[in-house]
Order: sequence, then C-alpha cells, then structure tokens
Amino acid sequence: MATPDPEIVDAPPREGPLGRNSMRIVVIAMMICSALGSLDLTIVSTAAPTIVGQLEGVQYLSLLFTIYIIVAGVTTPLYGKLADLYGTRRLYIFAISAFLIGSALSGMAQSMVQLVAFRAVQGVGAGGLSVLTMTVVAEIVPLRERGRFMGMFGAVLGVGAIAGPLLGGVLTDQLSWRWIFYINLPLGLIALAAIIRELKLPPKKSTMPIDYLGFILLAALIADITLLTSRGGVQDAWSSPIILALAAAGIVLVVLFVLRELRAPEPIMPPRLFRIPSITFACLANVMVHTWITVIGAFVPMFIQLAMGINAFNSGLLQLPMVFGLMVVSIVGGNLITKWRRYKWSPVLGSALAVPSLLLFATMTPHTSLWLVITYMVVFGLVVGLCMQPLMVAIQATAPERDMGSATATGAFSQRIGGSLGFAALAALFSSRLSTELSHRLPADTAARIPSDGSISPVDLQALPVELRVAVESAFADTIRSVFIWTIPLMVLALVFSLMLKNVRIDEGVEIEV
Repeated sequence: MATPDPEIVDAPPREGPLGRNSMRIVVIAMMICSALGSLDLTIVSTAAPTIVGQLEGVQYLSLLFTIYIIVAGVTTPLYGKLADLYGTRRLYIFAISAFLIGSALSGMAQSMVQLVAFRAVQGVGAGGLSVLTMTVVAEIVPLRERGRFMGMFGAVLGVGAIAGPLLGGVLTDQLSWRWIFYINLPLGLIALAAIIRELKLPPKKSTMPIDYLGFILLAALIADITLLTSRGGVQDAWSSPIILALAAAGIVLVVLFVLRELRAPEPIMPPRLFRIPSITFACLANVMVHTWITVIGAFVPMFIQLAMGINAFNSGLLQLPMVFGLMVVSIVGGNLITKWRRYKWSPVLGSALAVPSLLLFATMTPHTSLWLVITYMVVFGLVVGLCMQPLMVAIQATAPERDMGSATATGAFSQRIGGSLGFAALAALFSSRLSTELSHRLPADTAARIPSDGSISPVDLQALPVELRVAVESAFADTIRSVFIWTIPLMVLALVFSLMLKNVRIDEGVEIEV
C-alpha cells in the first residue's frame, strides 16, 4: 500500500465563501475601515494643542492618546477569541458601529473628560477593526491569493499612519479640530453599509465558555505595558517608584496570565498555537520588526528636527517617501507571494536588508543632504513592506481554522509588544546615553536643563547660544546614531526567526512544505 508523501500536508480547502464581486466590495470597505483606524492613532497629534486650548484640561492630554491605544489593545484578543467562537460578521458590524459612534461623540465633546471617554469608545471599535479585518480576509480570500490582499492592507495602514498628522493639521487649520473625528463618519458609514450588504458569513455556534479571567489578566497586562512605556522616561524617570511598580506588576501579570492560559478550557490566547513553530517564530520576528519600525519612526524625525534644525511640518513631509516605498513593495511583494505561492522569502529578505538600512541611518550627521535622508526613508519603506504583512500571512497560513481569530490577534499582540516594550527598552538606553553625552559637552547647569528624553522643542534649541546649540545638536546626533546601531542585533534576530519559518508553498486547498 502506497504511503502518502510526508511533505504534503492536507488542509481544508480555503476557498472564499463570497463571490468575486462581493469579495472585492468587502475588501474595499475593510480597507476604508483600516485606514480610518490607522488615521486615528496619529491624527490627534497635530490638533492636540488646539483641543486643549478650547476645552482646557491639559492634565488629560496624555490620556487623549493612551486611552485609545489601551482600549484598542485590550479588546483585540477578545475580538479574536469571540470570532473563533461565534463568527466575524456581527462582531465586525459592531466594531465599525462603535468606532463611528465614538467618532461622532468625540467631535461633539464639550470637555476634555468627555473627549477622553469618547476616545475610549472609539478604541473599542478600533480594537475590532485591527484584528477582525485580517480575520475576515482569512475567511473570504483563498489562501493562495492572500499575500496580494495583505500587501494592499499593509500599504493602506502605512498611508493612514503617516497621513494622520498632516490631515489633522489641515482640518484643524481650515475647518475645526472637531472635523478630525467627523471625517470618519461619511466614509465609515459607506463601509458599514457595504459590510452589512455583502459580508454574508454564517454565524458560528459554540458552547465553550469564554475565558473571562484570562481576558481580564491580559487586559491588565496590556494597560500596564502601555502606561509603563508611555510614562517611562517621559513623565517619570525609569528608576522612579511608579515605573518600578508598573514593571513589577507586569511581571506578576505575565506569570498569572500564562498559568491561567495553561489551565483554561478555551483560553483567550491558546497555548496550542505556540506549539506550531512557524507561528512562534513569526511572532518573535514580529516583536523585533516592530521594535525597529517604531525606533526609526520616532528617532529619525527627532534627528531631523533637533540635529538638522528642520521644523516639524517639513519633518513630517520627509516621511512621505517612506510611505511611497512601503506602498510599492507591499503591493508588488504581495503579488509576488501570490504568484510564487511562497511567503518566507519576503521577511527573510526584508530582515536581511534592514541591517544595511540601519547602517545608512547611522551615517547621518547634522550636515547630511536632505536628498540622502529622503533616499534612506525610501529604502526604509521598501524594507518595511517586505517584513510587515508577510509575517501575518505566515501566521494565518499555518494556523488551524478554528483558531484563526486567536492566531491573528496573537500576531497583532506580538506587534504591539515590539512597538511598546521593545521601543521602551531602547528609549531608556537613549535617555541614559543622552544624559552622559550632554554632561560631557555642556556646563553642568546647562546640561541639567536639557530633557534627557529628547523632548526639548526645536524653538528652545534654536534659542541657545550658538556654541551650546552646536554641542546639543552633536549630542543628539551621536546618541540617536547609537540607537540605530543598538537596533541591528534585533534585526539579526528577526532574520534568524524568519529563516526558521517553514518554507510553505501555498496551493489551492493544500499547503505543501517544500
């Protein structure tokens, strides 16, 4: 009797349940939702001074940003598990509705307290949009075509994140800060109508209990991480009691959460997923890649403004070449994944190219040509496009159908860990190194007046005497270059983890391990 080829792993046919036209309409609607959710992460930044000026309550300013991130992060794993148990359609409609209601209420807010509360409502919707969009893609797009669609979503997310501050500034100046929220309504309602009409997915029925205790522990952990990374080195010193307490609480919560997930009958983040090597290695690579993305996204604008003396608006414009590179490679790379039926090459190539990309940034000086900076940003965007979405394809291609929502949420959680904890570790090293550099270059009384977290404004920097200003610019330049060098080992690890992914060829209804 012939034995089956051990290299062929039969999988349930992953054909989409929708017709081609319905699938296209749903994908376009979800792209709109993804763009809006991504926009609202950053669109508030340029409007914040105007908002505080009108509504007062400057003490709530940091909450205006963190409440959205915390609530979105907390609800992401819950949406993923609920999608596995009960299906995605009704959850997705709920998430869009919550996001739009939060947007409308935020635009009508009459105080900072109200605005913070309504941003939390927005966050409830945004958490669903982030994970359910990718889960629905896994349900309606055949596996062999998923790389192409993931590439398009990667381009949309990149454009949304970068366009946010620019669009926020234009709307605030030309209309009112309230329009940064109202702009979500017409586009969001169109997307909602399309989803209701075209996303015809049957609900699932499950008698398994929801792991509420696991959700509470994970929610507390995400909130703890967000507070730790948003306050550490900014509002509080890394060695301050509140930061140390948050760090200790985080360790305890990690232990409690792991113990709970090992014992829960239907865990919110199933440990069985991490027994699949490709999911584990893709998540680890995600942590490293999103640390690198956040480092470049934070420290390159700081270098441009504080070391090169370019204003914030023009610094923002210099992010546009990165978006161009990201869009091109996300779309082209996604199509190549679909054509070649393989995805491993993309994160491997991207992680390998990230190292010379970091070395390019490490060569920048206060006198570097803007054309060179633009070139480096284009290269960065190209490399990000190779790394970001293909790792989610790797997770979904090897995840069991019954755990698709949880697997997608786990991938999103690993991205959040890299973008917060990984970045926080490097930010702490930056603060320590900057303090040392300033103390070596400036008189003690002057060095003490320069914030070690890099929060000095370009206006204050330009007000310093020329000799002191040059010394401060040099200190910032050397320290930021050091951060780029420190990030290189992380991307070497990302390359190692990417090489450990199974080289799966995606074919029609069958996954073939090559």
